[in-house]
Amino acid sequence: MRSADSVRCHSRSLRTHRRAGAALALTPRRQRGAIALLAAVFVSVAVIALGAVDIGHFYYARRDLQRTADLAAAAGAQVIGSAGGCAAAASMARLNATANGLPGDGTVQVTCGRWDPSANAGQSYFVASGTPLNAVQVVASRPVPFLFLIGQARDLSASAVAQATNISSFSLSTSVASLSGGLLNGLLNGLLGTSLNLDVGSYQGLATAQVKLADLAAALGVASMSQLLQTQVTVSQLATAMATVLGESNVASASAISALGAIASASTGSTAIRLGDTTSANGLLAIGLANPEAAASATMNALDALMIAAEIAHGSSAVNLGTALNLSPVANVTAQARVLKPPVIAVGEAGTYPDGRYRTSAHSASVQLYLNVQLVNAKLGLGAGFPSLVNVSLLNLPIYLEVAPGTARLQSTQCSTQKSTSYSGIDVRPGVLSMCVGGDASSNLTNSSVPTTCSTPASLTSVSVPLLSLGVIDVTVGSSSPANGFNLHIQPQSSVLRFNNVAGDADDFQSTNTNALGSATSGLVGQLAAGLAGSMHASALGLDITVLAAPLVGALAGTLTPVLNSLDLLLVPLLQLLGVQVGVSTVHSLGLACGQAQLVY
Repeated sequence: MRSADSVRCHSRSLRTHRRAGAALALTPRRQRGAIALLAAVFVSVAVIALGAVDIGHFYYARRDLQRTADLAAAAGAQVIGSAGGCAAAASMARLNATANGLPGDGTVQVTCGRWDPSANAGQSYFVASGTPLNAVQVVASRPVPFLFLIGQARDLSASAVAQATNISSFSLSTSVASLSGGLLNGLLNGLLGTSLNLDVGSYQGLATAQVKLADLAAALGVASMSQLLQTQVTVSQLATAMATVLGESNVASASAISALGAIASASTGSTAIRLGDTTSANGLLAIGLANPEAAASATMNALDALMIAAEIAHGSSAVNLGTALNLSPVANVTAQARVLKPPVIAVGEAGTYPDGRYRTSAHSASVQLYLNVQLVNAKLGLGAGFPSLVNVSLLNLPIYLEVAPGTARLQSTQCSTQKSTSYSGIDVRPGVLSMCVGGDASSNLTNSSVPTTCSTPASLTSVSVPLLSLGVIDVTVGSSSPANGFNLHIQPQSSVLRFNNVAGDADDFQSTNTNALGSATSGLVGQLAAGLAGSMHASALGLDITVLAAPLVGALAGTLTPVLNSLDLLLVPLLQLLGVQVGVSTVHSLGLACGQAQLVY
């Protein structure tokens, strides 16, 4: 018999063997589970990798599509200012997209419109309307197939907006000056206090020399158009800067550069001229652009710029004609005048704003007059039913008058591959007479862009009529709803002058004339009397009582009529003595800078 120790040893050996067998029996199942887990991991990694490849594929496909949209928009914008307009721009954009690899299953949507951050503030800067069209929006789309999903595709699209602005510049004057050396020498010497003796050839060289505004800014040491318009220079500094620009460009004659040097040396005046217009004073340039930086490629004529600068430096303060128009003791007349206003230079874009105002315009006149007619202690007879006499302490009538006004507005531009077929269309309206009565009449003395107008009523007088319980009656000239003054214009229909983009040819200077003055010369201010009574309004306690106070209104108009007629007897001969050339507006085209397309969105 085996001992107890042997039995116990055998039992332990048997249990150990069973456990080992059980372990061996479980190993294949565990291996199968591990393989499944690894397979799932490998499949997930493969899916992620393939997805990443497709994402990269779509990214590069969309980037290529964006490049196609950018190039197509730029190509369309480049020709939107041409004769073909939107149709030509759309066709060019589609052809460009195809040429740059857009496949046959791709589509191109082209929208012509206007890019204008100032006019479209608060909304998208691009709108599919406006005048003139200056931008093209392109949306390019195409289906792009997945790399690892056979038969599946994803639609991709890219959009771009490109803008190209044509900038034209011109000057407007209401008198014609011939290029006579003696005449111009005398004028400049009188304005600058110099003793110049330049020949006609020098002035002809200046008349054909064009100065680019960006180059002028560089010569004056400023970095932008906004800074240029705020810059103040003397005539000598301006002449020196223009000579520098023309000398570096090698396009102006040596006589023109020499003439500018002589003018710069002879001019010793220290009066500073502001290069840009302000609301209170005339400057050398009237920029008609929401973004002045777009005028960098525009040009101005050296002779025009010099003459305007000399006249501004000579003094823009009005001439007081009070003693010349003395109507005492009937009335006191305060009169200020600007005679032979210098040419106005305008630089900007064609077309109109949404409210109908032209984007770029210039306004000038041979003579500008501001008159303030005052009657002191006038006695008015009002007829039956009213007191026989009404004492008026002061009757005040502010009048603004322009003789031979002219307005030029940039209506259209068109660019092509040749300068001879590129052009600017400028709407010009010469005038015989413009006159208005209003509270803002005197502000027209500094107007250099829009036709003359008085937009606020003028307070004529306040009177107290006995036996009426309405108290003080206020009488105004003009209307209060809508607010406006009394306006009178004598002018013919406008005409559109067309200027090509070739400098120095026959169409650079063009003039348009009114008819002869005829009877208008015999009653410039007196014409106001005919419509004065109908433009007067009386009010009391905030109520319109014009009908009730009709006798008062009629009496006031009757009192003013002989005064205005008497004023004509003094004013017309004075204008004739000044030698005013009435009714001629001359436009000088200073060049057209055709826009280069640039992506803006």
